[in-house]
Amino acid sequence: MQRYRAMLLARSPEERLKMGCSMGATARALVRASVLARDPHASPAAVRRALFLRFYGDEFEATARERILAWLGRDEPRPAGLPRRVPVNWDDLEMALTSNPAEWSFYLDVRTGEVQMVPIDRLGEDDDWPSEEDLDDALAAGHLIPVEPLGSRIEYGWMAEFAETVGDARLRDRLEVALDGRGAFRRFKNVLLDFPAERERWFAFRDERLHAAAREWLAEQGIEPTTQPLEEGTANG
Repeated sequence: MQRYRAMLLARSPEERLKMGCSMGATARALVRASVLARDPHASPAAVRRALFLRFYGDEFEATARERILAWLGRDEPRPAGLPRRVPVNWDDLEMALTSNPAEWSFYLDVRTGEVQMVPIDRLGEDDDWPSEEDLDDALAAGHLIPVEPLGSRIEYGWMAEFAETVGDARLRDRLEVALDGRGAFRRFKNVLLDFPAERERWFAFRDERLHAAAREWLAEQGIEPTTQPLEEGTANG
């Protein structure tokens, strides 16, 4: 048995199948080798592709066959607890997190760290945007992750938090009044226009909260960024 396993480990998936091994035996040997990191050819994706070609490849035309092979060869889920290292473009991600979800959809490309933005009402209607089919394929392959904007309630909460930190009682009162009712975002910004120092402090406060929210989102997606926000001293990409 050990000699048979050693022989299998020395062969590529295609060679194993040509040797006449059964689908089940070949798959088990390949997956076991992959798990043990003893065979670079024996990833689960290689198993799927090789078995498909051996048993079903002749049943499809070339275009359909290549499409199926691409799907079968998609990236594997990361083992639990092992994050993906991605060169995140922080400007892209933070823009997506604070954008209007009614107009755009956003997707983080884990291969590049860039964010793709697609208009809600123009999907597939322009060469500049991916087709719905291409988007579905990229999502299924794990290349893209949808980015859900934080929403106005989160940003409103940041403004309310900041107002509580203002030392000038009169300015604090004005900000609290500005935050009451519709149009709070515009009124809040207008009040700060007359207070340049506090306005700059607000920008720094907001950036800090936004960086933290972005880091939390990345952690939830199992992503470890290999870049840092520009304000923290490391340029993207």
